[in-house]
Amino acid sequence: MQRTVTHRAFASSLAASIDRHAALFLIAVQLAVLVLSDPRGEFPIGDDWAFAQSVQWLLDEHRIRLSDWIAMNLLPQTLLGAAATAWLGFSFATLRHVTQLASVLVALALFRWFVATGLKRHDALVAALVVMAMPAWPVLSNSFMTDVYGMLFAVPAATLFFRALRAPAFGTLAAATTLAVIGVLERQVVLVVPAAFAVAWFTTRWPWRVRTLAIGTVPIAVAIGAELAYHGYLALGPGVPEAQDYVHGRVVPAFIKTIVNEDRYALWVASNMATLAGYLGLFVAPWALWRGALTRGNERWALLVTTALAAFMLASGWLPPFRAPDDHNVIDAAGIGPQLLYDAWRGTPASLDRSAGWLWQCAGAAAAYGVTVLIVATGRIVRALARGAADRGERIYLLALLGGYLAPFVLTDYIDRYLLFVLPFALALIASCWPDRSSATLRSGALAWIVLALGLSVAATHDYFAWNRARWEAIRAAERLGATPDTLDGGYEYNAYYRFEIKPRIIRADKSWWWVADDRFIVAFSVPPGFVERARFAVDRWLARTPPAIFLLERAPR
Repeated sequence: MQRTVTHRAFASSLAASIDRHAALFLIAVQLAVLVLSDPRGEFPIGDDWAFAQSVQWLLDEHRIRLSDWIAMNLLPQTLLGAAATAWLGFSFATLRHVTQLASVLVALALFRWFVATGLKRHDALVAALVVMAMPAWPVLSNSFMTDVYGMLFAVPAATLFFRALRAPAFGTLAAATTLAVIGVLERQVVLVVPAAFAVAWFTTRWPWRVRTLAIGTVPIAVAIGAELAYHGYLALGPGVPEAQDYVHGRVVPAFIKTIVNEDRYALWVASNMATLAGYLGLFVAPWALWRGALTRGNERWALLVTTALAAFMLASGWLPPFRAPDDHNVIDAAGIGPQLLYDAWRGTPASLDRSAGWLWQCAGAAAAYGVTVLIVATGRIVRALARGAADRGERIYLLALLGGYLAPFVLTDYIDRYLLFVLPFALALIASCWPDRSSATLRSGALAWIVLALGLSVAATHDYFAWNRARWEAIRAAERLGATPDTLDGGYEYNAYYRFEIKPRIIRADKSWWWVADDRFIVAFSVPPGFVERARFAVDRWLARTPPAIFLLERAPR
């Protein structure tokens, strides 16, 4: 008995200490994520070659200019990157360090967001860890991609707008609007934050008076004004990027095509919605378990839905990752990507095995549980609002954030990392539906799940940087053999960085799509037919399915 009491006292003391120092604990976890990922290497990853070019152009030309590959506004990120590289010298490593610092601030902002929504400090800590356990988080935290920078401004803005729904003080609204404007100048999708506030505000403040109209309208109007002004600057100056024009012009035509089901487009939208729900369900599942969602008597019927959905996913092979990694998706069945090298893209006979294994089958069951939780949560909130449940607009705000952010991607398309932005809002939505009454057993399972997900994500990110380091060693070796960007297929990031801005951009059906003029030399994971090995570089991998080596190859004589 004495030993039991001692153990309980120790557990209680430990919990109190973690609760008291939750922010410090979160910083420590994020620093561990950054260190263990081992993101060394002077090379771009993903699309950050294009964002880095804007930094270079600002330093050289003293103006903001965006690559045609860029759909985002990128202004704050470019200024931050230029400030750092003007001081330390330009390098991808320096830009990566700026993002790493931003990721620590975002982790703290996530914690403050969850506290503001009413969670206890230990629950807010767990919710923040769930966001950080999303597989895209470690790699985005170690890149110069835009996702972390968008959250750097959007999450604090959302927190302040949430507080303003309860107590609309001028200072709170001014700070929220300022952060939202800066966020929109980074990524246009941040417009959803003041827009959701306007929806929540106007639906819960009837009858409308002049002050009511001003509070709801001014933040979104100022944010839209900033977007239009910046777009005007680009149009009258360096030019609006092709990608930005393309993305901005997609939503309305896609909506019309969906309504009339042109070329069966409505069916594609439905499948797009299904995969999006599958990803989001997978990412929210450990948090749902922590809250005990669907585990109580009158809700256990929903677990039958989970079982049926999981059985369907397993039988049909519709398992995570739900999207092809070739389209710049981060999550790959064989690790973290995108793995855009010659043989991974073209699917040559000697390519890597990228099929979903037993781990993804388990993840499919988790995704089915998460999807069911999201459906039930949305239904409960809509029903409560229809019945006139008292609320200052918080639940409408959460629904508007999710719906407003996801709707354009459902109609057009999305990349899996886009869901990182909306994940904190989905977790807050779930928390609003299930009070803090989960059992110790469920919480232990949820924590184990989070630790496993975070550990695997970090390990996969470590391996991602490891094979990229080997890949760029191969590129340097090819250059010593006389290869140039015109004669080397070094993978997407290499050829995009050195050749995308060259006009005309050569795209040929018999070459990789990333602007390869001549693939006399290629860098690959394997030795496809028609090429001979010139060198190989070992990969310091942690996971078994990570490629063990990178090959430098030359086209075989004919």
